[in-house]
Amino acid sequence: REVCDRMSHEFWYLSRAAGITAYLLLFASVAVGMASNMKLAGRSMPRVVSFELHRVVSLLALAFTLFHVYVLLGDEYFSFSIRELTVPFASPYHPWQTALGVFGLWTLVAVVASSYVRHLISLRTWRAIHYLSFALYGLATFHGIASGADTRAFWASAMYLGTGLIVLTLVLY
Repeated sequence: REVCDRMSHEFWYLSRAAGITAYLLLFASVAVGMASNMKLAGRSMPRVVSFELHRVVSLLALAFTLFHVYVLLGDEYFSFSIRELTVPFASPYHPWQTALGVFGLWTLVAVVASSYVRHLISLRTWRAIHYLSFALYGLATFHGIASGADTRAFWASAMYLGTGLIVLTLVLY
């Protein structure tokens, strides 16, 4: 306990902040992608703008997710290894909750990468990979709820409920 009290927790706080930011960017990417596909965004912005927004927000979600995960390498309290942060179920800290996040990270990498190799794969393959975004959003949501230190805070519950209802509404629409 005495050692823990002397340790700085800045890496843990950075990871939490980046995780929340990554989650909100992922939500925005999913919502903009769905709205663009349904031509809802076309009423307020040109389709090319909504696709570019979707692409940029997706890249930002990936960047913040990578930061969320790998900034924990600097955390002295848990002393995570790259393997524990990269391989599902390898982490001793909340193993299944962390595994949800790891699966989400790899799914996000696959979805984003698929857009950059779109010219090398069929539309059917690209679309199948892109549909993984729904699973990704679910994984990220459950990871945040199950392992997030802020889950019980009103603002966090409202964030998960609000973003979830918006995505559900877009799916049903």
